[in-house]
Amino acid sequence: MHRYLMYKCRRALTTLALLAAVPVIAFAQSAGAVPNPLVPRNLVVRTDAPSNAHRATDSVKVEVMKPGWHITTGPAAILYDSTMRGDGNWRIEALLHLFSPGARAEGFGVFFGGSALASTAPKYSYALVRRDGRALLKVRDGATTRTVRDWTMNAAVPVWRGTPNDPSTRYNLVIEAVRDRVTISIGGVRVLDAARSEMPADGIVGLRINHAVEVHVERLTVTPLVVR
Repeated sequence: MHRYLMYKCRRALTTLALLAAVPVIAFAQSAGAVPNPLVPRNLVVRTDAPSNAHRATDSVKVEVMKPGWHITTGPAAILYDSTMRGDGNWRIEALLHLFSPGARAEGFGVFFGGSALASTAPKYSYALVRRDGRALLKVRDGATTRTVRDWTMNAAVPVWRGTPNDPSTRYNLVIEAVRDRVTISIGGVRVLDAARSEMPADGIVGLRINHAVEVHVERLTVTPLVVR
């Protein structure tokens, strides 16, 4: 993790500030720059909050930072490139590093089955983990949310134990939709699962980060699976 120790010194890198008053905004890598293949090229950030729910100083910051990209949220948000989709049988892999959560236990992870994301009634499912070793499956449908599997402790979900020499904790999430099941695994251990009928599974894929969370995204991929 030493490659992240100097991340605060690299704040001059490309940064996106998203005010809650502008709930959807696009972020593109700088023209003429060498593209970072680990970062979605046409990233969109959308916050949960209506324009009056947060102070004007609240923001979501996205920084291109090898390897990958760094996110610091004010309000909770989803981040996605609409060309990243999981349809049929698929696998999402997200390698995330949680920084400095303090005493709070806020969720972070991925969403899938996304549709109408730029509308007033976005719909998606999400799989989150948090610093205390718990995982969650949930669905957003417009302004409402529905819990599919509530926060559940599992020894495979790392507990954050940052130190000055190692200031972050690594979370290797794998979410799979295969036939009629959706599963979350961490380090090869199944943590949660649900019937596909309980939640949207086909659609846009991206990140879901709750409020006031700092996460480094080393990898985010979605690939089709061949199931025989």
